[in-house]
Amino acid sequence: MHEVTVAILSSGSSGNSTLVRSSDASILVDAGLSCRELDNRLSSFGLDPSEISAVLLTHEHTDHTRGVDRFCSRHGSPLYATAGTLSILKPSLADAKVLRPGEPLHIGPMTVNPFSVSHYAADPVAFSISADGARVSIASDLGVVTDEVVSNVSGSDLLLVEANYDDSMLMSGSYPDFLKRTIRSARGHLSNDDAGLLCARAVTEATRTVVLVHLSKENNTPEKARRSVERRMSALGASARLEVTEHGSRNGPFRLR
Repeated sequence: MHEVTVAILSSGSSGNSTLVRSSDASILVDAGLSCRELDNRLSSFGLDPSEISAVLLTHEHTDHTRGVDRFCSRHGSPLYATAGTLSILKPSLADAKVLRPGEPLHIGPMTVNPFSVSHYAADPVAFSISADGARVSIASDLGVVTDEVVSNVSGSDLLLVEANYDDSMLMSGSYPDFLKRTIRSARGHLSNDDAGLLCARAVTEATRTVVLVHLSKENNTPEKARRSVERRMSALGASARLEVTEHGSRNGPFRLR
């Protein structure tokens, strides 16, 4: 029986990158670490970096793109991003390919479905990826929980969800007021409560594991994120195994058969 494995190379403001590996393809969603660090972390999960079939970008912010040019150039991995993202990045790779929200992309046995989100970026997307009878969704830097997000990630075997900040920590913290407003806006990030709402709406009997990602180092803790999401899911009758990432650390691999 084929297996899909997912490994979080890093999550948080210091860098974001996730490996999704199927029977005959491996893709990297975001490349927010240096090329050297991406190579090291891929190797730690038993994958030669040259085996990456494609790199997909959610948006242009540095914590998602820091190593992308060098990594793709060094290893010959094709780059996929939306037209808006590419217009900001202007990658040196002449063969960068355009992703269009709502249009599936096929990479080996994988079907990648990019869908639009409301984060403060040029043309941001999140991804739902199917392969070998399993589905993983990566829903981070969302801004707000929309019906489109819920419909695209609902029923995933593995669901990675942004839980960026605890609202009381953010509001009592040292960030300037304009930044607090941006983070809490519909184009910012999801709070722990928002993440719990998304999980409660999207988790079904098919969902084995939810992983909370992109936690703020300054405005959240894994314990607060877990408690908030568990409370919201329980109140709305949703149940799944819950994992929480540590800022900047590796997580996984998560194995889906």
